[in-house]
Order: sequence, then structure tokens, then C-alpha cells
Amino acid sequence: MTSLMRIGFVHNQRVPGAFDLVKQVIERLKSCEEAWIRSAGELEQAHGGHPGVELIITVGGDGTILRAARIAAPHDIPILGINMGRVGFMTELAANLALDSVDAYLGDDVRIEERAMVQARILPPRAGAGEPKGSEPLHALNEVVIGNGGAARMVAIEVKIDGVPFTVYHADSVIVATATGSTGYALSAGGPILHPLSRDMLLKPVAAQLGFASALALPPGTAVELGVDSDHPTILSIDGFVEESLEEGSRVTVEASPYRARFLRRQPVEHYYATLTQKLGQR
Repeated sequence: MTSLMRIGFVHNQRVPGAFDLVKQVIERLKSCEEAWIRSAGELEQAHGGHPGVELIITVGGDGTILRAARIAAPHDIPILGINMGRVGFMTELAANLALDSVDAYLGDDVRIEERAMVQARILPPRAGAGEPKGSEPLHALNEVVIGNGGAARMVAIEVKIDGVPFTVYHADSVIVATATGSTGYALSAGGPILHPLSRDMLLKPVAAQLGFASALALPPGTAVELGVDSDHPTILSIDGFVEESLEEGSRVTVEASPYRARFLRRQPVEHYYATLTQKLGQR
């Protein structure tokens, strides 16, 4: 990294003090060029609207990073997360340490940590030869989830792995998570924790009625197809904030994304283990 760059700032507009901390960080980094500032809620309109940004600093929690990653990953822009949330698995700096530490991340004593992402495409019901190949890909850093549309009833999701029929889940939802997402919704559903640098994916049903309910770890390159076999409202969720309605017969393919989320780190890779139990509330 260099000491003179254009920095983008993304803050959680719902967190008291987040925008004030952004202004303080900008004042601290007097050597940076004109800053680009957006709230997390404005990012849906910011695609392509961040010319020249070389680094994005987020002020919020993991949800703020998930939103920032959607615009950063396609352009290989690294993210530095300042935590003002509850857990902050992906964040690098605590809010009370940010002002004294942030300028060190503009020097050479940093590393880039790359996290795998997945992409989902919606295929129309029973699409065959000559029909559309599916929607534009939707990229996720945490997870892709298919579940009920708010009704207190299960969905039936037919699963194929690399084209091979696997099972039909009758469950509240089905998750396909990245290693990063293994500490999110998948963990609360009883899934395992993957090392954040792993390229594997997790397949995990939530509150499955019968049958195979364990999480399945899938190697890089695997393609998962999820078919909707329910006639009531079903929702595709991308990282918990992008939602698409699905009709009966729709299919969603999930596979590795060509994008990587990139994070600035100063701690060694093994520092992950030193903070994991703390972030899980174990000490």
C-alpha cells in the first residue's frame, strides 16, 4: 500500500457514532486524497460509482462489510473493517483502536487476505434447450439461502451436486455457505466452522424434518443445484440483504464466484485462532 491514495468509506447509518468515526478517520489520514463516502444503505446505487478508489474502510460490523464487498470484489479493492457491531468476524480493528492504528494499514507492513465467494443464478422453471440460461449471477461472501417467504411452513428443496441427485430437503431453509459464512447463519444452524481461507462450501439444511440433516463440506469446483418443489412463497437470499422471489419449479445453481473478497491484515494468519473463541463469546 502507499500513503497517498483515494479511500472509500462505508458506514452503517443505523449505528450511532459510525459517521462521526468516519470523519475522525479522514482527519487522521490527512495524507489521503479526497474521500468517497457512502452509507451501507446507499451502496445498491453505487455500482461503478467509485472511480479511483483503492481501499474501502468500513465502519460498522460484518453486515456493512458484506454490502461493501459487493462493490469492492469485482474491482479487487481491499477492505479494512472497523468494528462497531456485536461480533465482527471479518473486521480488523476495534472502534476504540481505529484512530491510533488505521494509518499503519497504509504502509507496507500489511498483507492481503483473500476470501472465497460464491455466485448464484436463478434458472426459470423447467428450462430446457433454447430457453434462457438463467439470471445474471448474484455474488455472496457469506451464503446463499433458499427458504420460506415468511410463512410458518417448510419448503421442499431438491438438491443436485455436480448434476447428481443428492436428496430432497423438507426444511425451513437450505444454506450454501462459504468458509466466511460458516461462522454466520450456518453456524447458528449447527454447521461446522471452516478456516476463512478455505475454498470449500457448506451445504446445510435448517430445521430439517426428516432424513439427512448434517452439514456437507464440498470441495472447490463443486456445483450445487437447488430446485424449488413447493407451491407457497419461497425466497432466495444473498448474504441476508438481497432477496429474490422464486416460483415452484425454479432452480438455483450455486458455484464458486470468480471474485474474491480482499481484506487488509497486519496480524499473522494464525491470529484467527487467538480471537475465534472470544468472538464466539466463549471468553
